[in-house]
Amino acid sequence: MGDKLILNFDESGNLGKQGRYFTIACIEMPFTKPLSNVMKKTVLKVKKEFTRFENVDEIKASDSNPIIKDYFLRKIASKDLNIRYIVADLHHVKSKLLEDENLLYNYMLKFIIEPVAMRRGLKHLVINLDKRTIKVESTNSFENYIKIRLNYDLNLDLDIEVRYIESQNSYPIQAADFVANAINSKYEHGHNYNYDLISSKVVQSERFPRRYFGQQKVVSL
Repeated sequence: MGDKLILNFDESGNLGKQGRYFTIACIEMPFTKPLSNVMKKTVLKVKKEFTRFENVDEIKASDSNPIIKDYFLRKIASKDLNIRYIVADLHHVKSKLLEDENLLYNYMLKFIIEPVAMRRGLKHLVINLDKRTIKVESTNSFENYIKIRLNYDLNLDLDIEVRYIESQNSYPIQAADFVANAINSKYEHGHNYNYDLISSKVVQSERFPRRYFGQQKVVSL
């Protein structure tokens, strides 16, 4: 690995609106061209085979049938990349965090970003986030937060670049969407098939909060 890494993030699940689990997935690579190339070819092939996607800007995992998901995930897993993810059990997340989606999202991101940032020899870290995920007024606050956390609290000396990208313009973020969907399906519905297609690439999996994750919620009388 060189002195630069690119982290491409996307998420799956609704924060407290429906479903129990919320997943943030990250595809980590030193450069994204190989992934972008394979995603571009895969998108073109799917649009050709499935005409309902012909005029769609972006093929989302949530709109895709099992055949399409399988095809995308196999192509993603064929590339030299690492997958990191964190899953929140919303039944056990403190209500203050649930009230502010950005706060929870930022808090979860740090669990993935910090171990990467602390890698020996790393000089340049690029963090690519889906623009739709972060509320506009909070874009600067995350960037400031992560820079202070890494370069001052952890005393790292990193060139940190945070980019907010429209997912339809980013094949790596589209790939992260399929990965996040596969991971969330495993936790939310117990569907392991899609997860197993990418599991060999998973280098980090976090459960939040660790102590109570997946446990029955105890209701006090």
